[in-house]
Amino acid sequence: MTATGSALLHGGSAAICLAWTLLVLAAGRGPAAWLLAAACGSAGLWAAAVALTPEAPLAGPAGVLEVLRDALWGLLLLRLQARLAGGTPPLLRRLGLLGGGFALLALAGLLPEMLRLPLPPALGTAAGLARLGLLLMVVLLAENLYRNADEALRWHVNLPAIALGGLAAFDLLLFAGASLSGGISAVLIDARAALAALSAPLLAVAAVRDGRWRRDLPVSRQVVFHGATLVVAGTLLLLAGASGEAMRRLDSRWGEVARAVLLAGAPLALAVALSSRSMRSRLRRLVVDHFFTARYDYRREWLRCVDILSGPDAGPHGAAPAEQRAIRAIADAVDSPAGLLLLAEPEGRLRWVGSWNMPKLAAPPELPPPLAAACAAGEVFRFAETPPALAALGPLWLAVPLPHHRGRPQGEAAGLVGLVLLAPPRAGFPLDREVFELLSTLGREVAMFLAERQAAQRLAEQRQLGDYARRFAFVAHDVKTVSSQLSLLLANAEEHLQDPEFQRDMLLTVRASAERINALIARLRQPGEAAGAAALLWPEERIRQLLATRPHPVEFAVEGRPAAAAMAPEEFDAAFGHLLNNAAEASRPGDPVRVGLRAAPGRVLVEIIDAGPGMSPEFIRDELFRPLRSSKPGGSGIGAWQARELLRAAGGELVVESRPGAGTTMRLVLPAAPEPFPGPVPALAEETHA
Repeated sequence: MTATGSALLHGGSAAICLAWTLLVLAAGRGPAAWLLAAACGSAGLWAAAVALTPEAPLAGPAGVLEVLRDALWGLLLLRLQARLAGGTPPLLRRLGLLGGGFALLALAGLLPEMLRLPLPPALGTAAGLARLGLLLMVVLLAENLYRNADEALRWHVNLPAIALGGLAAFDLLLFAGASLSGGISAVLIDARAALAALSAPLLAVAAVRDGRWRRDLPVSRQVVFHGATLVVAGTLLLLAGASGEAMRRLDSRWGEVARAVLLAGAPLALAVALSSRSMRSRLRRLVVDHFFTARYDYRREWLRCVDILSGPDAGPHGAAPAEQRAIRAIADAVDSPAGLLLLAEPEGRLRWVGSWNMPKLAAPPELPPPLAAACAAGEVFRFAETPPALAALGPLWLAVPLPHHRGRPQGEAAGLVGLVLLAPPRAGFPLDREVFELLSTLGREVAMFLAERQAAQRLAEQRQLGDYARRFAFVAHDVKTVSSQLSLLLANAEEHLQDPEFQRDMLLTVRASAERINALIARLRQPGEAAGAAALLWPEERIRQLLATRPHPVEFAVEGRPAAAAMAPEEFDAAFGHLLNNAAEASRPGDPVRVGLRAAPGRVLVEIIDAGPGMSPEFIRDELFRPLRSSKPGGSGIGAWQARELLRAAGGELVVESRPGAGTTMRLVLPAAPEPFPGPVPALAEETHA
């Protein structure tokens, strides 16, 4: 476009902007309207200066008015941002001061040229980069202003954010391209006049809307984070421009190469930086947290926790198991990349149930005394160093207890459902009272989630047992029918046994009954017995009676004075019989099963030891005591589970010690009776039953 055409275009833009300025002053109310009018008027004055000096649109009076226009736009956006935040946050004040510094530096590079004074080359380059920095501040404030408003108040601020941010972004790209290529497009310079004229009505409408603004908004952390990412992008852009300028001054050929490298490498480096969770974490810690008095947005944290815990279990679409979701609900709050969940057993031990980016624990860990004391008190514990017992997990940072009132009488302190161990965060930050209180709150929420899941699992198991009981009632009725048929057959056999036809009928009836019974047995491959009431038991005498009918060889040894146990004999027979049968099945033919009986303080111990293949810790932990699950062909999956439940119902416990290839020891821990049975004291004896 010719100089005359450019002058006419900028002159028309100036007239339009100044006319809209008068309308803004007439329609708007309050300080914001004055600032909007000043922003629109500054654009008109800048366009008028370019119309008067079209040969120098970026220097002289036009350049000075352009810098002042950009500074005024930044001031307006800063004012609107402060209204949203209920005051000017410290980081916004720093951005405003930085923008003011850029404006002064840019003016320092323009004023000597207007006064026809010599200008040092270094100052000219710095002034050009300062204009880029000022435009970047305007774009950043506009983007923050737009993102910071929710749907209710965005209506008031979206027009100035779009108008001023869009004009500044266009100029930023224009100057950045000029910094890299060494030239500037006259077409793009003239296009700025048309864009300014088109943006002026938006500022007038914003002034009218501003009169209806009645309330302020808090600053959103997500918005601040997006603004911080824009700072990173702008910083890389400024560095790219400075590098291109330096290369071009050294050698024009190097400048061309540098431009190509920077155009390809800068977006790549930016994408890597923004896609890295560690980089995002450091950016959030270094920049975002300075906006707020509180470190966390508690509404967002609560919704995040609920969203994670309510997610689906493991599935084909990337869902996570409940244990991993419980870990992440706590770990994400402190930006930890890994964690481990331990659940409390009835006897007080902690067992591993799930990991997230951490290895498994095969055996229950021994907690250091300070950690155990903190867990008992329900306090978050910080590791000074990883305990030796947990060294296989790698570096540990925090231990978050999961307290819950499950199983505790009303009024007593909460019990411990479990414990979450966390790895160090991606980006370090100081731990204060706010962090510990948030983790404690999340720990209680996760504990409630896990307790409800355990209750639901127990309910499901009870329903399975109820279904089995109903099936058993039906089967018992069918067995009674078969028994009646066989009884009738036996009664008639005494009279008609010599009759060939009767013999054929008898064979058919017996065969049908056998098939019927086998079918009923196939339907009863699930457990369904309940524990009875506790009574006194003489273990040695009871064990000898049970062993007398066993076909497999058994070595029985009694150590010390026999004691009475507080357990119903029928329940002991069922538990002992199940475990003895399992030991005999695991042993090779001819290898005896060893049974030991001894007394302990307040307990009676019965040990059943076999030399079979043994079991892995994972199988004992996950499969052995799960009802209705069996690894044996035709097994019902109730033996070990029923034995443990019978012992626990009597106040005892079943302890399993086993290793693959080293056999298994089943230790029945029976509660001792309050008063010992009267009778002789047997000596240590050992005998073999076959």
